[in-house]
Amino acid sequence: MKRIISILLFFGLCTAGCIGDSPYDPQAKCGTPTNLIFEKGTNLLSWSFISQGEGYYEIQYGEHGFSLGKGTTVVTYKNSYNLPLYKDNKYDLYVRKNCGIGNGRSDWAGPVTVLASNTTTCIKSGYATYSKTTSSLNSSIFEATVSWENDGVSAYETVLTTSSVPPASGELAIAGQKAIYVGLSKTVNYNFFVRKRCADNTFSDFYGPYPIKWN
Repeated sequence: MKRIISILLFFGLCTAGCIGDSPYDPQAKCGTPTNLIFEKGTNLLSWSFISQGEGYYEIQYGEHGFSLGKGTTVVTYKNSYNLPLYKDNKYDLYVRKNCGIGNGRSDWAGPVTVLASNTTTCIKSGYATYSKTTSSLNSSIFEATVSWENDGVSAYETVLTTSSVPPASGELAIAGQKAIYVGLSKTVNYNFFVRKRCADNTFSDFYGPYPIKWN
């Protein structure tokens, strides 16, 4: 099995201007998050759901006073996120909903200006997702591209295995990357694991097993 790590910054997923403060139409179909709450002890930013429909949330944060489009952007499918903040630093936080090409992005909610009282603890990823391709329906192998909840700053270790037992260690993937696995058998069920390497060189628990298979 050959494994390739391919750089893909989260903000690089968007076309030019998508990180700015102007949503694309029709924004009315994608409600703006409300009731932004910041918990100082855990650096957890949360907000109220507008709807449970399709889509995800984009969080943009940076030093107090930064301009939208120039901060760090992370993506989550939940309505909360533990931001990688450092003690005694002042930040501005924004959130918006991305409902897809058909329904647009909401306005940005925020900023919420906070003074972090703690450096973020080492928290494992909350989800992973993947896409798969094959050269032909008659081929016996396929390729899987895996991404995961990523704070945009930290490094991560990833593992693809046939076991459901969390591994002892993994292969390093720097922040903003995805993992591409080629030569996977269509008749084998795989499990993906990922863990975060934190600022003090400790590690979070592994997220997984996340199943990856052709059918």
